[in-house]
Amino acid sequence: MDRSAQALDLDRFTVTAKRWVVGAAIGIWLLLLFVVIPEIWQLLDRAEVLGAAATSGTPSEAAGDAVYTKLYTAAYLGSIAPAGIGVLLYLLWRTRHGVEERLPTALLVSLVILATCQAASVTAAWGDQYTGAAIGEELESAGISLWGRAAIERGWYVGYAALVAGAAALGFAFTRPSRQQMWWVAGLTPPAVGVPWALLGGSYL
Repeated sequence: MDRSAQALDLDRFTVTAKRWVVGAAIGIWLLLLFVVIPEIWQLLDRAEVLGAAATSGTPSEAAGDAVYTKLYTAAYLGSIAPAGIGVLLYLLWRTRHGVEERLPTALLVSLVILATCQAASVTAAWGDQYTGAAIGEELESAGISLWGRAAIERGWYVGYAALVAGAAALGFAFTRPSRQQMWWVAGLTPPAVGVPWALLGGSYL
């Protein structure tokens, strides 16, 4: 048995329990996709602290898109939040346990739920495959304002670039010797999260 299989130890669950977990994950995914995520977009669009794009109207020519930097950043963080929380929970556990140790059931279930949430976040940007509008169409359907739509779309998509960069960074870190892995994670994760936000922010920064 390899280390990952030993840590996951899926045999701890009965067949019935596995079916319940899969069913619950599908239910959570649907709830997030059709209810929670659109509500999050509306909250971001209306939040005063983020610029209230829904009511503030066209930004001045001098301010430009930078007036919605906070909105762009909030959308960016929102799109990667489940993955970030999952990684943080796992790393906190790893500080006192070896890579080969069995994950506690509560932690494993939490990671499955967070992975489901992240999958829903990614799926939300697919939109209608026939129109090619992707997240822009979904934002319009959710009633997001024109300026809020642009900032949220940019932040949400840049978050996906960070997910790819973060996965690559973690994948590399976990190929290092066990004693060095946490140092590699600490060194590589912040750039993987921050660089896409800065490089792809465009006129919002």
